[in-house]
Amino acid sequence: MSCRGKIETIQFNNCIWSKILSSIFIFIVSITAVSAQYADTAVYYVKGSLTGIYNKTNTAESFLANNSLRFSVSKKNMLFNSLGSWAYGKQTAGLTNDDYNVSTDFNLYNKKQIFFAWGYSAYDKSYSLKINSRLQIGAGIGYDVLKSSLMSISLSDGFVYEYNDYFPNADVSFRDSETLRNSFRAKYTLYVNKIITIRGNNIWQQSLKKENDYILKFTNSLDFKIKKWLSITIATTYNKINSTSRENFLLTYGLTFDKSF
Repeated sequence: MSCRGKIETIQFNNCIWSKILSSIFIFIVSITAVSAQYADTAVYYVKGSLTGIYNKTNTAESFLANNSLRFSVSKKNMLFNSLGSWAYGKQTAGLTNDDYNVSTDFNLYNKKQIFFAWGYSAYDKSYSLKINSRLQIGAGIGYDVLKSSLMSISLSDGFVYEYNDYFPNADVSFRDSETLRNSFRAKYTLYVNKIITIRGNNIWQQSLKKENDYILKFTNSLDFKIKKWLSITIATTYNKINSTSRENFLLTYGLTFDKSF
C-alpha cells in the first residue's frame, strides 16, 4: 500500500471513530440531563441470557451461541436500557456468525404514562450480515396501547441517523454511506400465570433516500420461570438488510437470569 493510501485509511478510520464517540457523548449527556429532572426512587434491573444450539451428525457438526446482558433503570416517568449481545456460530465448513451489538435507549413518559418520547443509539458489527461497521442514533415518540398486569403493547415511530459500512459488496454505494431512516417499532409482553412470559421487539427501518433500502429486526422469546431469578428461554432472532440482500435467522434455547434491586 502506498503512503497516500495509508494516510487515507487512517483519516477514514479517524472519521468513523470521531462520529461514533461524538454521538455516544451527546446521547449520554442527554440521558444525564433528563434523569436529573426526576428525584424519585430508581429501580435497577439486570438480565443475562445464555442460549445456544448444537448439532452433530456422522459427517457434519455445528453450534451457535447467542448471549446477551441488559441493564435497566426505571423511575416514575423514565426508563433507561443498555444492552450488549454477541452471537457466535460455526459449522464444519467454517465460521457462520460473529455478530456484536451494543445499544442504549430511553423512554421519557408524560404524567399519565401513556405517551412517551424515546431516544436510541446502537453500534453493530456482524459477520453473518457482512456489516463492517454500523452506527445509529435517533429519537421519536411512542404510545402504550395497552398496559396491564397480563399484557402490554407499545408502538413507537421516529427517525434515526445511520452511518454504515457493508462488505464485501460489488456496489460501492453501500460502502461508507449515510442515510436517514424512519424507525417503527412494535413491542409486546404477555404474562401467563406468572410462570410464562412471551415478549417481542420488532423493528422496521425504512431509508428516506431509497425505497429498496430497509432493515428488519425481529426479536421474540418465551421464558418459562423455574425460580424467581431463573428461566428457561426459547428465542428467535431475524435480521434482514434488503439493500445488500443479507439476512439471518437464529433459533436458540438456554437460560435467563434476572434480578431487580
